[in-house]
Order: sequence, then structure tokens, then C-alpha cells
Amino acid sequence: MKILIVGYAASGKSTFARKLRDHYNLPLLHIDTVSFDPGWVDVDRSVVEQRIRAFMEDHDDWVIDGLYRRLATERFDMCDQLFIFDFNRFSCLWSAIRRRIKYHNKERESVAPGCKEKLDPGFIWWILHAGRKKNSRELFKTFKSRYKDKTVVFRNRRDVRRHLESIGALPDPQNGVNR
Repeated sequence: MKILIVGYAASGKSTFARKLRDHYNLPLLHIDTVSFDPGWVDVDRSVVEQRIRAFMEDHDDWVIDGLYRRLATERFDMCDQLFIFDFNRFSCLWSAIRRRIKYHNKERESVAPGCKEKLDPGFIWWILHAGRKKNSRELFKTFKSRYKDKTVVFRNRRDVRRHLESIGALPDPQNGVNR
């Protein structure tokens, strides 16, 4: 099973990816782990592309979290299931604020080593405006249409929770174990 998860910044893609990895026991690649060097320094695009391609070639099944446009079409074509996180920008900003508080001065599993959690004006601008330009919206619209038979679109956290419950990937509130 090949699963691709894309969407807006701070929408919960990485958390969802980890839940699917654990539920299906699949290898997981967070694209942010191969896109940055310590201190949030951008990695050369050809190196990022090489790392993503190597991951895809090394594994028959996988979960990939994130959208790196240079290999996007190849990943979209190859995946069996596509999840698009199409959340409201203010919901994403709120999530980024909560994440910043939770991981203050720490590294998350879903980012490259040496990249401590931050929420600076540039990232806030990305969440609210730059990451939602017309070309990004059109790209998601194209993928929703082209891959409609394997696409699930989440508009909010409730949609995500319902899906995870439907596949038994959330703990049962009665006894704390996955169903």
C-alpha cells in the first residue's frame, strides 16, 4: 500500500501520517526531513529529489507526508491512496501556535535533525497567504479531479478523526487499545 498525504502547512499531515504508519506498519517519509539541513537551511532541490526517489525505490509500500512538486506527479500516480488536507488557514495557524508551544525549543520527528520548532513571521505569512496562492489551490483542485478514485479530502480535524476511527487506527476510548 502506497499512501500520499498532502495539504496546507500545519494542518496535521505529519500526525496523520504517523498514525497510518503505526496502523499499517509501513515505512514513513516526512518530506521535511529530507528538505532541510540543521537550522532550517534548504537542501538543494536535486538532492531532495534524489532522497525522495531513493525512499520510493527502497520500499514496495510507504507513507509519504508532504508535497515536493518536482516528484509530485510521479508520487500521485504511484500512490494507492491520496489524502488532501484542505483546512481553513486560521485552523492551520492555530495548530502551528499549539505545536510551537508543545515543541518549544525541541525537534519533531517530522523535521530534519537540527531544526527546532519555530513560528516566525515568515512561517505565519506562509500559513495565511504565501502557501495558499492561486497556483497551490489550482494544483490541489487538479489532483482532486485527476485522482478522484483514490482521493480523500479532509476539511477539518473531525473528518480526520472519522477516517481514523473507520479504519480502527484510534484507541478505543473504553480500553485504550486500537480496534
